[in-house]
Amino acid sequence: MAFAHLFALGAALSWTLASLFSHQAALRFGSLHFNRLRMLAAAILLVIMTALTGGNFAVPHAFWLPVFLSSIVGVVLGDYFLFVAMRRLGPRRTAILFAANAPIAAILGWLFLDEILSGLQILAILVGFVGICFAIIYGKRRDLLHIWEAITPPLWIGIAAGCLAAFGQAIGVLLLRPVMSAGGDPMFVGLVRVTIAGLIFWLTWPFDRRKSEHALMPDIKLSLLILANGFFGLSFGVFLLLKALETGNVAEVTILSATSPVMILPFIWYKTGRCPAWGAWLGALLVVASTTLL
Repeated sequence: MAFAHLFALGAALSWTLASLFSHQAALRFGSLHFNRLRMLAAAILLVIMTALTGGNFAVPHAFWLPVFLSSIVGVVLGDYFLFVAMRRLGPRRTAILFAANAPIAAILGWLFLDEILSGLQILAILVGFVGICFAIIYGKRRDLLHIWEAITPPLWIGIAAGCLAAFGQAIGVLLLRPVMSAGGDPMFVGLVRVTIAGLIFWLTWPFDRRKSEHALMPDIKLSLLILANGFFGLSFGVFLLLKALETGNVAEVTILSATSPVMILPFIWYKTGRCPAWGAWLGALLVVASTTLL
């Protein structure tokens, strides 16, 4: 297996770990404050990583608006709804829903960028939709009561939040296409997006009705979880993906880096001591297969 493939799989594993590290902290702080803290951690880490990798600290003036809009839609709104879904559905179901950003991006490209959807791509979108349904409806063992598999009712709110997170991610990526094709430094663009999002999240602090329920900064244990999420989710995972794209085929890298819904299942098995239900495996495999077909 080429190094590019290993880097892409490493990115998927990194994002899987990020989702597992986030669950407890997201439950404790809520989506808004958790995102404030993780953006702060990620921005610090990305500054260090950009400097160490010799990144170009510049974005052409013409592309500041797409980067800003991508940050608003893809990071602020996308990550807010992502962790609303995480708190209500747990990491496994959230990973499945978030993986739908690939077929959503294909549909949006067809609607707004005049891209052509082939019959195979339409089939991929349908396969992904069926996979999501299987994973949510048949993905939980009846006798499994672990907090990672718990659902906070009503179910439709968690599903809607997960879908909105996937939409946000898909739109955020589409907005960045002209920036990256013009040679923007991916690490620095990521840093700009995280910094803008972090500032917006922190500006909401005075108006947060839940701020009296949690401290401004977390204790040591939760701080480490948030730092780990920022590292694996927004820093190291991005670095591995970029390394994969240096020498790897874009289609192959995209497919391999979208295997998180499958990778998360062994961690669920280890943590709970019970093998995930057949629907979880089938749903995850169908979602990954749909990404492959795209």
